[in-house]
Amino acid sequence: MKKLQKTGFLLLVLVLALMVSASFAVGLDGGEAGGFTQPDTPNVNDKVVSIQKEITVFNPDEALIYGPAITYTYTVTPGTAVSVTDAASDHSSGTAAETTTLPGITTGMKVNGGTAGTAASAAGTLEWTNADILDAADAGTANCKAFTLDFTDVVFTQPGVYRYLITESADAYTTSGVTETTGTHTRCLDVYVMRSDEYDAAEITSDDWRIYGYVCVIENEDITPDGDTTSTGAVKTNGFVAATNDGTKVKADEYHTFNLTVGKTLAGDSTMNSHQFPFDAAWTAGSATGTFQFAVKETGATVTKTAQAAATSVGGTSVAANSLYKVGGANAAGTDGKDGNPSIASGGTVKYIGIPTGTKAEVTETNNVTGTTYTTTLTVDGSAAAFTGGTAALADEDKTATMPDGATAIYAQANAPEADTNVVIQFTNTLSIISPTGYVVRFAPYVAMLIGGIALLVVAKKHRKHTEEDE
Repeated sequence: MKKLQKTGFLLLVLVLALMVSASFAVGLDGGEAGGFTQPDTPNVNDKVVSIQKEITVFNPDEALIYGPAITYTYTVTPGTAVSVTDAASDHSSGTAAETTTLPGITTGMKVNGGTAGTAASAAGTLEWTNADILDAADAGTANCKAFTLDFTDVVFTQPGVYRYLITESADAYTTSGVTETTGTHTRCLDVYVMRSDEYDAAEITSDDWRIYGYVCVIENEDITPDGDTTSTGAVKTNGFVAATNDGTKVKADEYHTFNLTVGKTLAGDSTMNSHQFPFDAAWTAGSATGTFQFAVKETGATVTKTAQAAATSVGGTSVAANSLYKVGGANAAGTDGKDGNPSIASGGTVKYIGIPTGTKAEVTETNNVTGTTYTTTLTVDGSAAAFTGGTAALADEDKTATMPDGATAIYAQANAPEADTNVVIQFTNTLSIISPTGYVVRFAPYVAMLIGGIALLVVAKKHRKHTEEDE
């Protein structure tokens, strides 16, 4: 009888063990940070898992722009216990399995290559820089980087589902121009752990454990069978990315930018159509006072710029070497020299791309045509605008500038442009007066060429005469 009772007890323990084992070897689908197969053949995962971080980037054009400078810190702590239940179809037994999560073990854990964590937490950083090339569009484009959680040196205590709480913070939301997400700054990561074939209960090390699944969720709530809408809080995700949680859209952090085009038209002075007039674009930073890098494109103009030297890929888009250009250095928007010292001819333009929202521009044109006076007008996005300064004489409610040689005309934006817009500032110079000096300077090269041609004819004629006399 005792033998029968002992046998029954052992069978009960075995059945319970199988049930617990089944509860861990599950196939949670959708938004997995890692993947694993059916319960009878669990797939051993790498002990380093990647978690995605998204910044949604906006620009009125479908353009490549340079990124903001912002550093995120991720702190990982043990999560609180919740219930994990998986659909019956995931188990060969035909019954749903349920387990309670264990608090994550952070001792020995590393976040993005950082220092090994303690029993309380582990932390690491993820950096975005002005050298990053990001894909942007009017409706916003998701740009992702990944940070890693490394469990290689973690010594787990038993098989089970370990829940970790990942908390995100940033050093420079306002100054970087990045808009903070309206969603939560936490994610939960469930790590599915089993014993390895080399498990030695007498001397347990990190090598005695295998990880065969990762599941990341938005809220620290129970996970119920797929299709059960009563627990939408535990929405699976790939990390800190845009998602829908309980019918509410969780936004990723956003980076909004605008573009500024400076154009030039010359009227009534076709002789100087190819002449490039010097401009200056000075920037005044709004709340985004951090460092930035602007992309630039020009036609009929000269700009000091630097090419993106190496070929790369952005969001699946190939970027050839020397196909993307930037002006100035990676410094504050208010820093002098962030315009590339543009010189623009009639019909030419210089376009600055990826300017952070809140930044204002002050554009100055200088007349460097000797002995020539122009009447200069200005439009902003096609509408007549008033000049705000310069050495030129202003009239017509400051909408007309009389610009002799050496004069300047300035337009400074009173307000920062709207986010995600294209702004076009167009200067038109109409010929007014050419002084005698101006005529001399303009036509001196042609006169010199004419005199040279006449002299050449005279010399040739004399040479011919001497030749005929010698004969």
